[in-house]
Amino acid sequence: MNRYNYSKLIYKLFLFLIFFIIGCSKNNPIVFEDFQALRCELNFKEKNHNEYVFNINTGYLFYYDDIKDEFLPKSERFESEIFIENSSEIFSVIHKNNLLITKIEYYEDLNKNQKFIKKQNIINLKTLTSRSILKNKTGEYVVTRGKCIWIDPKLGIRY
Repeated sequence: MNRYNYSKLIYKLFLFLIFFIIGCSKNNPIVFEDFQALRCELNFKEKNHNEYVFNINTGYLFYYDDIKDEFLPKSERFESEIFIENSSEIFSVIHKNNLLITKIEYYEDLNKNQKFIKKQNIINLKTLTSRSILKNKTGEYVVTRGKCIWIDPKLGIRY
């Protein structure tokens, strides 16, 4: 093997190692106290995303209140300085390396009958992939897939 081919081989190996190190570092969770956070795309085609701050022991969802400098349960979220009782419920738990989030949204149909939509988000905490399953108003199941990245639980940014 001549010197030119050897240097090309070393250069390719060096680039591979750099990309490998950078790629692995992006998948490291950022832990603050007992909290981690993810930003997940709703699906691969759209660039919309949801952010989830959760307790690593229970899977319960929280949000960071920067005024109080503490994590509060998602169910106690204040908006416009007034507690809002949304017409939705959110439950979450960690089960076998998956963050399972169930959201139930209530609505009235055209006949004023109380109805609901149940949406299940399954986030694999190892592969950082998400899957959302919901039964829409017409009774059809809709499945979307997305990818997630770890973000800082307090700042909402990725390092």
